[in-house]
Amino acid sequence: MNQSAPAVPPASRDGESKKRNHDGRMDSNTNGAVMAVSAPSGPAHDHFLDLPPEIAHVPVDLYHPLSTLLMRISQECYNDLSEVLQKMADMPLAQQLNGALTNGMGQQNVEANRHKKLLLMRFAQENRAKFIKLLVLTEWGKKSAVDVAKLIDVFAWAVEQTTHMNNVDAQMEEIKKLSNHARQNNPDIRTALEILSTGKASWMPTLDYIQPEPISSEKALKLLRYMNTSLSIRMNVHETLPRHLRNWRIESGRVTFVIENEMEFDIVSFVEDASDQWFFIDLRLLFSPAPSITVGSRFFYHLKLEADTRLREHGLSGLFDYLHNFILTHKISVLRSQTMGLLRSGWAGSLKVEPVHRQLVVQYWVDRPGKKNWIEIGVSSNRPKNGKVSWRGPPIPSLTARWFRQGKEVHNADLKLDWRDLSIERILKRVIALHVGDGLRSIREHLNSKMTIQACLSDTEPADCMLKTTLGTDTNSTTLSIEPVTGSYILRPATALSARAEYALNQGREPAQIGKILTQMLAQTLRDLVQRYAQQLGWQLVTRQSLHADAVKAAVKLDVLQYALYWPQGWSQSWALAVVIDSSGESWWITKLSSSGTSIEYAEQIKLNRPDGSSLPINRSTLASLERVAVQLLSFRVTARQLEKEGKSFSLQEFGPDTQRIVRNWTLYLETSDLLTTKPGQDPWLESNIAVTCEGLKSEGRSVWHIAAGRMVKAVAADMQKLMATAQQSNFSFSEDGTFKILLSTPFGTDILGELRARLRDVNRLRSFAATLQRREMKLGSSSLQKVQFQYGILPHVAAVNFASDKEIRIEMSEKNPAHRVHNLLTELINERSPSLPDMYFGDSNGLDRFCTTLLLTRSLLSVLRHLETQTPGNARNPAVHTHSLFKYRLTYENPLCTFDIRLQPKHDKVYWFIEDTIKRAPDLRPSPERAHNHRRLDTLQASLKKLFTTKGNRWFGTRNGIIADLDAVPDALRKLHTVVLSCSMEGGYKAPPPLEAPAPVHAPANPPPQALAQQIASMNQSQNHIQLQQRLQQHQHQQQQQQQQQQQGRPHSMQVHARQLSQQGIRIQQQQQQQHQNARTSQLQRRQSTNRGMPLNKQDVIEID
Repeated sequence: MNQSAPAVPPASRDGESKKRNHDGRMDSNTNGAVMAVSAPSGPAHDHFLDLPPEIAHVPVDLYHPLSTLLMRISQECYNDLSEVLQKMADMPLAQQLNGALTNGMGQQNVEANRHKKLLLMRFAQENRAKFIKLLVLTEWGKKSAVDVAKLIDVFAWAVEQTTHMNNVDAQMEEIKKLSNHARQNNPDIRTALEILSTGKASWMPTLDYIQPEPISSEKALKLLRYMNTSLSIRMNVHETLPRHLRNWRIESGRVTFVIENEMEFDIVSFVEDASDQWFFIDLRLLFSPAPSITVGSRFFYHLKLEADTRLREHGLSGLFDYLHNFILTHKISVLRSQTMGLLRSGWAGSLKVEPVHRQLVVQYWVDRPGKKNWIEIGVSSNRPKNGKVSWRGPPIPSLTARWFRQGKEVHNADLKLDWRDLSIERILKRVIALHVGDGLRSIREHLNSKMTIQACLSDTEPADCMLKTTLGTDTNSTTLSIEPVTGSYILRPATALSARAEYALNQGREPAQIGKILTQMLAQTLRDLVQRYAQQLGWQLVTRQSLHADAVKAAVKLDVLQYALYWPQGWSQSWALAVVIDSSGESWWITKLSSSGTSIEYAEQIKLNRPDGSSLPINRSTLASLERVAVQLLSFRVTARQLEKEGKSFSLQEFGPDTQRIVRNWTLYLETSDLLTTKPGQDPWLESNIAVTCEGLKSEGRSVWHIAAGRMVKAVAADMQKLMATAQQSNFSFSEDGTFKILLSTPFGTDILGELRARLRDVNRLRSFAATLQRREMKLGSSSLQKVQFQYGILPHVAAVNFASDKEIRIEMSEKNPAHRVHNLLTELINERSPSLPDMYFGDSNGLDRFCTTLLLTRSLLSVLRHLETQTPGNARNPAVHTHSLFKYRLTYENPLCTFDIRLQPKHDKVYWFIEDTIKRAPDLRPSPERAHNHRRLDTLQASLKKLFTTKGNRWFGTRNGIIADLDAVPDALRKLHTVVLSCSMEGGYKAPPPLEAPAPVHAPANPPPQALAQQIASMNQSQNHIQLQQRLQQHQHQQQQQQQQQQQGRPHSMQVHARQLSQQGIRIQQQQQQQHQNARTSQLQRRQSTNRGMPLNKQDVIEID
């Protein structure tokens, strides 16, 4: 009995044994046996309801089908077989003699056959093994497919459960981290009650801190200035900044760095120690759209912590790298968000964004056939490929964009992206505009050049890019454009033909195919237009099936696109009016058909082109007047009528059949002698004929262009070629063989003779003047038919001759030119209105020659006179220069009072400048300030002048009362004279010395008649003074000739010849002047002895030579 009772376990040791069941309730069990017995007490169907859900099956469409494996093995077997056969075919075979074979195969090919068989057997063995494995897999799959599927489902379920477990662990870890922030410390109730009741806590020590006084504005300003100074010293002395941080400023106690188009950030240092770290203060973004960063926000808190860490560990460069990369990444994020906005607006369905880290990839024209087009915007390190670092330092990253068109990157594309004002839509429009522009340009290149093509392209707006193509008349045109969003081709205007062509273009055609489609569409449209008006006129269409397009092409010799033959009313069936449409437009032909109708025996084109090159419009009036076309050569007829009135000969000839315009089919030949007037003895410079052609109306339609072509003689052509090489003309062209062309513009309906003669006169004047400049070694600057500019002199002076006016020739020179003093005299000289000086112009035939000679003769004198005048600023009358003529000038001084005459005179085949002191003249021949009889000069001045007049310089020498100097030596002589005169000037102004005492009057006989006086003067020519003067002059000339020979060894030959001519002229003129000198001296002595004033001589300007 006791044994059957259950053993009760001690409660103090084991306690009550409890376990939860599947319902969550606690079960009390003594041991496992009792639990096992009591388990089946409940209903059996409840356990099946609590089972876990069924395992999810992997869909069948995620499996790779067995058929794919079979296809790949079969394709691989076929490829291997092709490769084996190719190797067998490439094996060389031995050559057989005379092409004959013995019985069986040749012994030479046994080795090759063995290799072929070996290759074939290896191929069979390898592929047999593959197919055996494939058979095993197939049989095994039939038997174990269900079990393998279950195994795959179980594996997928196990992977999913593992992922869930990992996620649960991660979430629990995150909850634990976040719970720390939500944790609240236990409150100190005792301390809180004490503080709230008494206002202090007895157990808390008091540190006795003294509150600082509030800082004043003056102290704050002083502190900020001190901080600015400290920061400036540290930035300039202790910091080594990279090149991208050189743009900085200091203000308000902080350093602000500015990065263009990105940001500016502030840092500060609170101590003077340069080794202490910087601290981050603020950040401002310099691009838009950009958020405003608020100081104290959560983002700013994390940003400041990271920035201070970077400053502490890496310095300013580390902070810049961190902020710079942050800004670049944020810009990409802004562009990505803008792209997402475009996907939800008008660009929906046409863009695709690829998720790439720190990179934005936007594909456009998604639905367009062909390869993809996209743009990539990302961060580039800008490091060189060779890995070398520049002396400026390592490069900094930047935003870059790459454009891929048709799957290929477009290099060297100038995208011009604005990284300051971010707009993905503007970037897309820019890229699409370039894409559309390149596509339209490619299409234009594949169109025939004879067609009228107008391309309107834009770099920023793709909707403005279009290609207008015209074939024939202006009304037969179409405009091709590309829709920016979808990339589809659009043709305007919309017609039935353009709709079919547009559908064909949007099937992914190449540019060459697009060009052909457009050309065929325009040709068909033009043919339909002609057909419509031909039916209105009652023309019958020739419908002969036996006449092929090749026969029409052979007859008209054109690349025929479309054609049609018509029989107008009244025409026989053997002749037809054909319209042929090619790339240049429509052309009309008269054709004769063969009797069989299979070919065209004769074809002649009816040229209907207008003078301006445009074709006639296709309308009813044009088709009705095809046979009444007349060529009107109005300009040639008017010119021919005027030539007949003048009795001039001419000829009008027609061009060949290869001309392109009606107006160019005729040429008018004129005689040169009827257009130019030549002086007796002058050689002609043009050949006998001039050809004139008409080039059509000008743009305004009121004048007609003509081109006159001729040929110059060889001697003139060489000089003209040099002239044209220095200055090209807009309305005059010249070639090396002497031919020239002149562009003429005459009013419509008038003859061209007046205009042609005027232009030929201008060419002749330009040619002759250029030759004159070349002979005198003047440098030609620029030239035209109306104006010639040139340079002359050692220090080049610039002058210009203007032939624009028909009344006179004008001279243009600046006021800085020394010759501007005699500008009016030169104008009178060049227009031949002033009496010429024959002694000075040997060999000069016209005013232009005399003008150039005068510039060369007076260049040195005018330059030194201008220098003497402007040497002392504000003193315009000491000296003062008075111009009497081109070769005579007067130099007057007020302190001291004296006057000198300067004139050019020939002497012994040369010309000299004679500087004469007027004091030794008779009182009535002196200038006004010194005309008094008792006038007296300063003794010091007289002594200095006497000493100067007895000296000799380089190519000049003194005489008793003056100086004789060569052309280039007169500046030195005048400077010497100027120095001598000014050395005798009186301080405080000039004061005249006491006058001379007047001598007692001597009664002289009455003045003899001029004839007797001339006899007396001639009797004194052989005096001793004259003989001494001749000896001195000959000695001086011999010395000058030796010096000139030494100086002119390096000069050009033309300058030596010119100098020799001037020397010969000076010698002859010197002999004449010596004779005049003796006569003048005798006359002066007689006048001094006479009390009455005698009559002045014919030659007033004389020089006394000792």
